[in-house]
Amino acid sequence: MNLPEKMKFGIFLAPFHKVGENPTLALERDMELIQWLDKLGG
Repeated sequence: MNLPEKMKFGIFLAPFHKVGENPTLALERDMELIQWLDKLGG
């Protein structure tokens, strides 16, 4: 049985955003960052 490679790094992305910032846009930006990090991690 082939096991997947172990995670080589991790991230803690605290949900801190500027006061008054559109929360939907902030969440979308956070999700885009997570997707990029996922691609970089293989």
